[in-house]
Amino acid sequence: MDVSIIVLTWEDFERTNGCVRSLPADAEVVVVDNGSAADISAALSAMCEETGAKYVRSDENLGYAKGMNLGVRHSTRSRVILSNNDIVVEPGAIELLMAQLDDPAVGAAFPKVLDATGKDQTAAGRFLTVGAGVAHATGLSMLFPQLRIVSTPDQGDWLSGPFVAMRRQTLDQIGGVDESSFFYSEDLRLCWAVRQLGLRLAYVPESVVMHEDDASAKRRWPVEEISRRQTREFIRASRELAGWRGNVACSAYTFGVLMRAAVGGGTARRAVAKGAVEGMGAR
Repeated sequence: MDVSIIVLTWEDFERTNGCVRSLPADAEVVVVDNGSAADISAALSAMCEETGAKYVRSDENLGYAKGMNLGVRHSTRSRVILSNNDIVVEPGAIELLMAQLDDPAVGAAFPKVLDATGKDQTAAGRFLTVGAGVAHATGLSMLFPQLRIVSTPDQGDWLSGPFVAMRRQTLDQIGGVDESSFFYSEDLRLCWAVRQLGLRLAYVPESVVMHEDDASAKRRWPVEEISRRQTREFIRASRELAGWRGNVACSAYTFGVLMRAAVGGGTARRAVAKGAVEGMGAR
């Protein structure tokens, strides 16, 4: 199979082991150990030797984007899949994604993502435009679904990327995974870059993977902290990618989340509001 699968892991042998063993035997698998402790690194290295995967170690946690780019540099095949380590791939899923990449108009292919209970957790959204920002601030997004920042996967401007397939040529054209962020917003930035090439995203619901959402993050941070960081990076990416329009859109969106936090309160809304404000000032 002409595909290299990059599996990025940090301090997690069990999930990484399950992920690697669910992958096709004829795929090239590159496991990037993002600065794990010595005992976990040893277990990962031994597992790679047993399964035939390449083991690539970084002495420090490089974050998502730099870790993935490190793995890509150690891969050799013409198609690449970027995979979280908390993924288990259903039989036939990769072949279906590869078939989509036969179409030169497709820049990236995404599977359906299920949680451990079988619930669909495929996440997608729209880029934050001026209209969407104003609609969020004024409440008009409740009346006009097309102005909401969340979307169905088949209509999304971007999809979350715990498992995304691309041609190496396309990945090279966009300069690899954008390293502007240590963690979060990489999928939004990647989809933006692919669309800037005039290519489309393919959502392939027949291709199925299981995913334990934010497994690494949940070992470090509570849910509110994850929400804050996700919102901060979403706002920062939206500002940086869209120029002055992004700044206007993000200002309107941030006003909306501040109003909701003031009226509704609650730790979740306050975390989102804090993240939005930080995103407006982040560089």
